[in-house]
Amino acid sequence: MNRHLPRPVTLTVLALAGVLALAGCGKKPSTVDSPRPEGQADPFPRPYPNPSLDPKPGKPAGSGVQFP
Repeated sequence: MNRHLPRPVTLTVLALAGVLALAGCGKKPSTVDSPRPEGQADPFPRPYPNPSLDPKPGKPAGSGVQFP
């Protein structure tokens, strides 16, 4: 006599267990900052990376390791 669960039921139980395990992952913040109001200064006014520090095409970088 075969006492194993049918294959579709076993796969469903395993899939449900996987989904529930993944649902508990991740860090949720306790508070979220509200969007800044209109007219308020941007706390991050500069672009990243800084274009003035990027090497120009055809010119070597000013610092760091030089490759031949």
